[in-house]
Amino acid sequence: MTTHFELEAPFGYSLSAAADFYAGFAPMGGAALQRERNLQLAFRLDHSFEAVSATLSQHDTRLSVEVEGTANHPAVTAQLTRMLGLDVDGKAWAAIGEVDPVMGAVKRHFPGFFTAGFPSPYEAGVGGVLSQRSSVKQAASLRRQLSQAHGDQVGGLQVVPAPDQLLRVKSFPGIAPQKLEVLHGLARAGLNGTIDAQRLRAMPQEQALEVLQELHGVGPWTASHMLLRGASVQDALPLAEPRVLRAFTLAYERPEADFALCAEAWRPFRMWASIALVRNLMSPSPRGRGEGRGEGPHQHQAPDGTRTRTTRRKEGFLENALPQRNHL
Repeated sequence: MTTHFELEAPFGYSLSAAADFYAGFAPMGGAALQRERNLQLAFRLDHSFEAVSATLSQHDTRLSVEVEGTANHPAVTAQLTRMLGLDVDGKAWAAIGEVDPVMGAVKRHFPGFFTAGFPSPYEAGVGGVLSQRSSVKQAASLRRQLSQAHGDQVGGLQVVPAPDQLLRVKSFPGIAPQKLEVLHGLARAGLNGTIDAQRLRAMPQEQALEVLQELHGVGPWTASHMLLRGASVQDALPLAEPRVLRAFTLAYERPEADFALCAEAWRPFRMWASIALVRNLMSPSPRGRGEGRGEGPHQHQAPDGTRTRTTRRKEGFLENALPQRNHL
């Protein structure tokens, strides 16, 4: 059965900007779909783990939501609000670009974009574990296959297996037994509430990361991935992700050591700003201190004063520009 409700969009919010992000976001494994100006998301609902599809469209400041899979509108509202950043002061987010002109140039590259997170720490964790020793594309393909074989379909999209479904998977092509054991640990943590998004968001960042790293097979990168992108934390620095530092040095033309200091100007949106930086890094025409300097060949000045010209690779957002995995 399909039901409908509406949400209020914050000042300056653009659903199409979020849809553009998800359209190129391989780690969702096909559970996000851009339909013209609409966005469809399929995910496991918090607590109940029902398979849910939500199709959103925007009309001025109103977001229309068409839901399949549940009648629990408050739960869907809470999850979408967290994933898309709908509960913030849009004017405060806009003001970050006024305080920091470089960030302002980056944000203008993606007008109306706030954030676009994973549905939950559980789903982020599944993708994170699958990406261990694999590329983003390989992990996304494996997630899609796992969802088709053991998950559910809702609204025409496949959803990852719920924790109880995942625990019944004893083997799967492409997933080593050790990795499947880690996935089972995530499933048990999902069922007992250890990795509940609201629980993790209520903790200090360091404590939440410690809790996550107590799970078998979950190291610093996966823990950071689950907290920052799975729980959609708004104000944190993803120091475990090298691509963020690379994106910072490109945009600001400053050393990595200055990252945390510069990021003070982005409070309380440091994570959102970090996502914008990585999107900028992967853009064919990145913005920064010299806005527009990413169009065509770049000139770089060497320590001896000579200049060299290099051409930026035109890569889609979140492709493997670096060998490290990426949770942004």
